[in-house]
Amino acid sequence: MSSALFFAVGIITIALSSAVDCPKDCSCSINTVKCQGYSSVPQEFPDVSGIQIFDLSNNNLTALYRTDFVNFTNVQKLYLNGNSISTIENGTFSALSNLTFLNISSNKLEQIEDGVFCNLTELSVLSLRDNYLTHLSLDVFHNLPKLTYLYLGFNRLNSLHSSFNSLPALRELHLDNNSLTSVPSNIFNCTPGLTNLRLNLNRISNISDYSFSNLTNIKSINLDYNRIQLITAYAFEIRHQDKNTVLECKIEYFSIIGNILSYVPGALNDLVYVAHLDISDNNIQTIKPGSFYRLKNLRYLRISEMPLLSRIEPEAFNGLNLRDLFMTRNPMLKELPANMLQNMGELRTVLLNNNGLLTLPQNLCNWQQLSNVMLDDNDFICSCGIQWLKTYGGWGTYQTIQHTKTLKCHNRGHVENYLIKNFDFDSLLCTKAQVATKSRVLAGLIAATFTLLTVCLIVFLVRYRKRLIFRYRQFKYRRHTDSAFTIEPKYSDLSTNGDLHADMTTTKDKTNLLT
Repeated sequence: MSSALFFAVGIITIALSSAVDCPKDCSCSINTVKCQGYSSVPQEFPDVSGIQIFDLSNNNLTALYRTDFVNFTNVQKLYLNGNSISTIENGTFSALSNLTFLNISSNKLEQIEDGVFCNLTELSVLSLRDNYLTHLSLDVFHNLPKLTYLYLGFNRLNSLHSSFNSLPALRELHLDNNSLTSVPSNIFNCTPGLTNLRLNLNRISNISDYSFSNLTNIKSINLDYNRIQLITAYAFEIRHQDKNTVLECKIEYFSIIGNILSYVPGALNDLVYVAHLDISDNNIQTIKPGSFYRLKNLRYLRISEMPLLSRIEPEAFNGLNLRDLFMTRNPMLKELPANMLQNMGELRTVLLNNNGLLTLPQNLCNWQQLSNVMLDDNDFICSCGIQWLKTYGGWGTYQTIQHTKTLKCHNRGHVENYLIKNFDFDSLLCTKAQVATKSRVLAGLIAATFTLLTVCLIVFLVRYRKRLIFRYRQFKYRRHTDSAFTIEPKYSDLSTNGDLHADMTTTKDKTNLLT
């Protein structure tokens, strides 16, 4: 009991002594200092050796100098975000050899000179987000062997050169919200371990061949809200020095929302490891057969907010075994092909709400296996094609059952909506209509068979026309010639047009024959 009391008194004593030594407008704990209202880095610390976390965020700093952190050699995390820093003198951080985390985001930096980050051999996280950087010098990140996360988003970068050389440990690179016009593939030569790349909200117009060829371990790429209208056939091909060695792209997450693609790029089928794919908010009009046929590992597919999407062809989803399908807010999408989602044993979520669907085939998928279904806010017509929504009893969950009870339909030319569960489908004579449909199908089959036989007969007559004419004339000749003196004509006795060389045998011929 006495030892515990002694320990508590010691802790309180240390905390009080730290509070007494803490400069004005700063709060200090055992290893953390946070200061507010400063226009320069405070130095009034009797002992800085115990400071490991130094928080100078949201102050009035405008510049950093090489003498500012000379005494803070044990600092591991340094927060400088939310200031007005526009200049960082070369060598400012050279004394911080133990620094692992550096945040300089939300400042006014327009450029960073080579050597600013020298000697930061332990640095693993660097954030330069939300500044005014337009370019990066060649060796600005030189000698950062442990840098793992680099955040450069919300700047004004319009091109990147070999700024990321010698970053073997880099895993995550954020270049979002800049002004890049192409994928800077050359910068990946010395970042073989990169797994996460964010290029969203730039001005990229196309993805050219071998853009990611040096990223052999990439897992996630985000290209949302660019101006991409073309992804070339070999965009995701991985080059290897040995031409006989085949390497596959290992991307597992790929998002290209908010671009101007007019069709599903065939190159997407090279993403054989992808599990999450989002192609929403593009100008795609038709999803064609085989658009995703090689994506055996795809589990999440989102095709939403497509203003021009009007057709999904049969077999468009062949080869897939989805778990979640999000296909919502496509106002021009009026119908879906039967069996579109059949044979997907892992399918659990199908969201089809807020489309323009007029009808819905019951055999679209195996509804019983689904745990999450959304079909509301479509344009369902009160017709026999949706009668099953009223009578079907195989929904997988109670929530889905309750959801289907809220679905509505309307008659053509009428604005008034009816709850499908209350609509009188008997008035549409759906059973008789189905019988009539079967009768029409049978009649069509009979008509098609008769037409086929007629065509075959015509082809036969045309092909064997001469031979038939010959047989007919031979038969006619036998009937009108005396059988005792008739000479059997040979095929060679006929002229080219099928006529006999002589209509009848002469008297002299008969005499010769009798002799």
